[in-house]
Amino acid sequence: MANNGRREWIEQHAAVLASSDDRAELEVAAVQLAAADDPEALDRLGDFLSKAEFLRRLDDVSEPGEKTLHLRSVLAPLIERPSPEVAQLCLRLANDPVFLEDDDRQSFLLQALARVTPMSESAADLFRRTNEEGYFAFNARLLAANASTLALELFASMMEDKEVPSERRVDCLHMSIVPQRTRLPVLQLTMELLAKHLEEPVDRAVIESVFHFEWQWFGTHPPEPPAWRSAPNDVLRFLMELGAQAERRPNLPASLQTSINTTVGIARALLARRGA
Repeated sequence: MANNGRREWIEQHAAVLASSDDRAELEVAAVQLAAADDPEALDRLGDFLSKAEFLRRLDDVSEPGEKTLHLRSVLAPLIERPSPEVAQLCLRLANDPVFLEDDDRQSFLLQALARVTPMSESAADLFRRTNEEGYFAFNARLLAANASTLALELFASMMEDKEVPSERRVDCLHMSIVPQRTRLPVLQLTMELLAKHLEEPVDRAVIESVFHFEWQWFGTHPPEPPAWRSAPNDVLRFLMELGAQAERRPNLPASLQTSINTTVGIARALLARRGA
């Protein structure tokens, strides 16, 4: 009975999506399917998101400022509630030519996929593909935030890619690592990158992203560096080890050397205070 009731609920919402011309009503019904945490509901939603006529009823696709207005709300629950089923729907839509008629829709899929951990091979393949489609910097932030093995391996390969201008990779490192600097897998990644002896500006940006922070690196919305007091003990211990390795780099500016020493001192003091 419960399954029958659930199926009936899904079909009631699907009937609205099939017949309504009211964009607000369509959004409400589609959001409820997206938020249902139900594979069948997501599958039915995917059926509609693969139809051009539904996407035209949902949004005014001829107006740049409104072409994803309601779609953004529909896909928000996929970003907020990551799951393997969400990943499956996103991968389905990422290979659907109707959904991708407007490239702006793809960013929502990438955001949702990046919230699902661990990252799958299929998801990593999509990030590789979209790196070549103009999403390199966008993807870098998402991959670092995902922080699972495949995501960080792909991020590392992107930072090593000398076909991408070093200035672009420097910006990506600052934007991606700074907000994740208290996560052990991300710090381990930075040590791996330092071991590769990348070009000096890129190598330095790896160190800066952990130990230093400057507002001028960013635009109007800089990432927030998490406080070291929020880091667990294993992160603080690794931070001290990373600092020792970073200090051995040649040609470090005095300001960066000072930042490394200060940060290592903070880690040491926090560990002592915790009796660790």
